Amino acid sequence: MKSDKKSGIFRLEQEVVTQCGISGERFRKVRGNQWENIYQKIAEKYADETKIWKNGLHWANTNGYSPKSMKELLGCYVVDSSTWFYLLPQIIKEENKMVYFLIDKGGRDWHGGEEFWIFESYIPELIKALDLLNHTAFLDNGWSDYYIVSKKYQWLIGFNHHDIISCIGEGLNLDCFGNQDRAQQE
Repeated sequence: MKSDKKSGIFRLEQEVVTQCGISGERFRKVRGNQWENIYQKIAEKYADETKIWKNGLHWANTNGYSPKSMKELLGCYVVDSSTWFYLLPQIIKEENKMVYFLIDKGGRDWHGGEEFWIFESYIPELIKALDLLNHTAFLDNGWSDYYIVSKKYQWLIGFNHHDIISCIGEGLNLDCFGNQDRAQQE
């Protein structure tokens, strides 16, 4: 069973690189010995561990982030799932730096063990990847929630299956959303 999970992430990486015509140096899965540490740092900063049920990073973009990081909530916006990511160069000021891209692969809680695939990408390549993934139902894996995170963990953008993005942290520019009303989190 573990090899099925592994082949899934390798397939996704290979398909994105091949179909988008991008370099594996500009979009790649994080190395096997790094992903757990990266996930832990993101979860420790942003996941709400105060709830008994529906806690963890999986639920953060619908149920709220950790109480500490909620103080840095910049906004939640209803978006078009197939086009919003074209705004990333306007939102993320560090276009020439890599970001983490986490694809949520499960619905388990923090204690049961969440399952995320973690990639590193530059913004232009991430836009190409998200375009491909949206047109192919995430390469037939089904539409997934996902997160884009600064490699210095300064900010996080979460996309959920309700077509809402949530933005937390410092350094993001949300002017592209103008006066759009914030979405109400459920």
